[in-house]
Amino acid sequence: MKKKLFMLGLGFCLLAAACSGKNAEKEKHVSQSTEDAANPSGNGDKLQDDGLGAGGASQEEADGKGPGADGKDQAEDGKGRETGDASQTEAGAGSQTDSQGLTEPPEVTFKDYSQNINDDESGALMLAVTENCPVITIKGKEDISQKMNMVFEQQHISNQEEIGTKVQQAKDYYKELTKEEAKAWGGFGYGMTYKAVHISTRILSIVAESYDWQGSAHPNTWTSTYCFDVTTGDLLYLADVFKDEAKARTIVERHILDTITKDPYKDGLMDDYESYVGDIMTENTFYLTDKGLTVICNPYMVTTYAVGMIEINVPYEELKETIHEKYLASIK
Repeated sequence: MKKKLFMLGLGFCLLAAACSGKNAEKEKHVSQSTEDAANPSGNGDKLQDDGLGAGGASQEEADGKGPGADGKDQAEDGKGRETGDASQTEAGAGSQTDSQGLTEPPEVTFKDYSQNINDDESGALMLAVTENCPVITIKGKEDISQKMNMVFEQQHISNQEEIGTKVQQAKDYYKELTKEEAKAWGGFGYGMTYKAVHISTRILSIVAESYDWQGSAHPNTWTSTYCFDVTTGDLLYLADVFKDEAKARTIVERHILDTITKDPYKDGLMDDYESYVGDIMTENTFYLTDKGLTVICNPYMVTTYAVGMIEINVPYEELKETIHEKYLASIK
């Protein structure tokens, strides 16, 4: 158990970067005129489903350096949200009046911030960075587009701060290498790669795959989610989606258990996995599609790293008594 908690704790650093962008959105979404908000519409490539761009290896499981984060902390801190938050109520009041959604879905493109950072003195690669920042455009709704884009611009700023730290770590590590080791050196890796998994006139769901590689057997990886109501630009809380969250959680947890206890996942379960099933669905690990709710189960939550990320899909038919009608009606 201690080993697992240590592994989960280490991965919280990865999740923190994803959360920070969402925290910033929550704090700023009452103000629609922030001068620093980026509006790079038209830049980047069209909607794409590219995955992680950097290969490599990372922390050893034997070292206890897994990518997971403590589920209980995520449930409390994920997306920087508290379900009773007054500012969310104020910002949403009067704005969620469009029960029919938009006339056209948003357009999602991606701005590429990928780069290789080399050491000034030796010229050796220190850090390979992969990042494709979403840019959302809604025709005639620039204020809503700006609100959603701010989330990802703030995340990009947080990534830059983390990249600076990673580069310095790489330089410190490189200085300690022998000449032979330096010849084989390939640098560290860090990235956050986004893809849009659902776009409609009511819901935009985006998944972010993060990784951090510092030369060990496999990268630390974590998948987080961003689920927006595109009629307001607001990130959705679980409490926004469900009118009976407790009942919804019971249904979701049943689906999680049914999924992970069957092939191909059952052989990778941790000894105490049942203790953590209730921690899997957080503000950072759910999104909506046209078919139902999807929950992300990250490595080291209930399974070993080798199992990878698991997606648990729960049909709307089973959630219809717990979900708010405006979302159920617009996406079923």
